[in-house]
Amino acid sequence: MPVRSESRQEDTRAADNAIGLRLRQGDEAALAELYDRFSELVFGIAVRVTRNRSAAEDITQAVFIQVWEHASRFDANRGSFRAWITTLAHHQSVDWVRREVSHRRLSQGTDPEPLPSAEDEAVRKHIIERVQAAVQRLPVPQQVLVRLAYYEGCTLVEAAEALGIPEGTAKSRMRSALRRLNSWLAEDEEVTA
Repeated sequence: MPVRSESRQEDTRAADNAIGLRLRQGDEAALAELYDRFSELVFGIAVRVTRNRSAAEDITQAVFIQVWEHASRFDANRGSFRAWITTLAHHQSVDWVRREVSHRRLSQGTDPEPLPSAEDEAVRKHIIERVQAAVQRLPVPQQVLVRLAYYEGCTLVEAAEALGIPEGTAKSRMRSALRRLNSWLAEDEEVTA
């Protein structure tokens, strides 16, 4: 049974990637097919993140406009088309939430948070660089999962769905990735101490 499931996932991924290729070539029918396939997924992500159906509708439209205008950015070597469109949906949704929070703060007269000191900013940048370097050392399947979960803010369930893998596989990849990252970052800390 698992072999059939994996084969079906590979077939779905290949079909999605083929539509993505047609889209890159300017095939408008491919956009319609993608919309039929993924609009519910995009809308669902947008609703979960924004908790606003009207915003989710706008975000869904914006995502498909972005897919059409920037189809060349899709890289099948980095993940499935489903993962790419899920990432776009999540980014658009998070951006909407950030704009709303900022707008509310301004309208309520709430002072913005103070800017970090130069020293704090330098430390933050150093930590980010170390983490990014460690993530790049991971095997590609683990890298993609970590990026979806931590950089894109997807839950493991959403990431597994976007990658077309079972949730259990996503959990074990994440555990393994986090153990490796923890070990590598601890080694780096000892070297710099």
